[in-house]
Amino acid sequence: MKHILQHRAPPPIDTSRSDTHRSTSADRIATIVELGAATLAAERCAIALQSGAAAVNEVAYAPRGDSRWDAALNALLGALANRLGDADAARGRKRTRGAPGPIESIEGVALKEDELDAIARSEKIGDAHQLAASAFSDGASAVRIAIVARADRSRSELDASLGLMARAVFGEIALDSARASLEFWRTHGAENGRQAVGARHDLVQERAAMDYLDEAVAVARRAQPLDRFGRFGQLVAGGAGFDQWLVAVADSGSFIVAASSSGRKQFDLGENSALAESFRRHVVIARWRDREKDSLDRAGKYSEDKMFDGPYVCIPFEAGAIALASRDPRASAAKAEAIVERLAPFASNWMLERDAVRRSRLVRQLALRMFAAIDEERARIARDLHDDQAQLLAAAKIALDGPPEAARSIFTQVEESLRRKTRELRPATLGNASLDDAIDHELARLTSAKVKASFLHLTQQGVAVEISRPAQQLCFQIVREVISNVIRHAHAKSVQVTIGTSAGIVRVSVTDDGRGIGKRQSEGSGLTGVRERLALMGGGLTVESRAGRTTLVAEIPESA
Repeated sequence: MKHILQHRAPPPIDTSRSDTHRSTSADRIATIVELGAATLAAERCAIALQSGAAAVNEVAYAPRGDSRWDAALNALLGALANRLGDADAARGRKRTRGAPGPIESIEGVALKEDELDAIARSEKIGDAHQLAASAFSDGASAVRIAIVARADRSRSELDASLGLMARAVFGEIALDSARASLEFWRTHGAENGRQAVGARHDLVQERAAMDYLDEAVAVARRAQPLDRFGRFGQLVAGGAGFDQWLVAVADSGSFIVAASSSGRKQFDLGENSALAESFRRHVVIARWRDREKDSLDRAGKYSEDKMFDGPYVCIPFEAGAIALASRDPRASAAKAEAIVERLAPFASNWMLERDAVRRSRLVRQLALRMFAAIDEERARIARDLHDDQAQLLAAAKIALDGPPEAARSIFTQVEESLRRKTRELRPATLGNASLDDAIDHELARLTSAKVKASFLHLTQQGVAVEISRPAQQLCFQIVREVISNVIRHAHAKSVQVTIGTSAGIVRVSVTDDGRGIGKRQSEGSGLTGVRERLALMGGGLTVESRAGRTTLVAEIPESA
């Protein structure tokens, strides 16, 4: 029979073991109790078993049917449970679930004489009988045994008998644990075998994937500059089971197609592009749903929906993103991500190399333009010296043979002309002057050339917006160069200069009413140099010209 002891805190009933195990174990424990009671000719014997950390109590009584002593036995078992708890707490030990320990590790705890006498008095046990109770633990399980024996039995005989009964119970616990372990391995052995086969298969696949990654890296290293992103797409698609792909990269502020499986590079990768969104947000975008069933719901959401014949996935990397498509269910986005992650550093290096080549080419072009401008400026100086100073010197020679006043006037003109040429050749710098003062000084040149000049520095709410010194310098150089062109070529009667700042952009506008720049006329080395400087600083130059009105507008980012 079974009984749940009530002491300190009611322990739960174990329902985890099967009915077969529970009944078999209980039958064997009941047999041990009956043998112990018969051996000692006891009136009543009880064994309480607490197995593992679940605090489960199974109590067996013998002989069967006689329960008049059960109140005394239950009191003894409860007192033993308290003694076990106190002993565990004193040792700092917590009973754990697991296999039972060896027989040699069993420790015993017995109730003292005064405790037994107190329970005997309370339960009215007469002088013809005596109580004995002991508890035993192996660290994982606990066995408590209580007995009502005749008074003529010696205490040592009772204690020895209780110890033997406890060891028999622990033996049954060990046997039950072994049987449960055997049943477990019989049940799960086949499954473990299948898992081992699966693990071996996964290991083979993983090794194959690693070999492919190593091969892909080797191919990427050998790829030629013009074929690099094509190789990138082929390696990712081939290793993951995709048959269509498209690689796009961020290049000079634009997101463009670098290579595709079809060979085309003209695709719309605007706001409705899944590739562009994947790169911008740095997230994987997958379109694995059945295109036929939900085509109406998804129509027009992404431009790639019309590019690919089947489901597709977009995977970002640092320099761009790749779109992969296939109707083959064996295509693996996870494999594709792993390959992209391994090859992404190569793509970044390729973009850096491309930028370095472009910068090197730009430097060479600028150097050639600089030398061409220098040669052109030297030729212009030579022409000016020949046209102006040479004529004035010839006139001076003639004047030397005439009146002194005429010679003095000619040499004064030569002096003024040389000073003007020297000033024009000097680099355009603000020095210590403000931008407005420097521009007013340049406008005086127009006044000397009998050209009406006006200057307007726009303000915001009556306050001039502060312009950084580098931007001021470039504004001055632009105005100075344009004024020089007006004086030389425009034949204008008036010039207006306007400077303003808006949204971090400094705008310089120069308008004249001269003859304009004809279609066959070039801007000259001065304006070409200005345009190149603006381009290097992220700005731009626009020129609108017709007969009677020419407007030049330069935009300079303050961030430059």
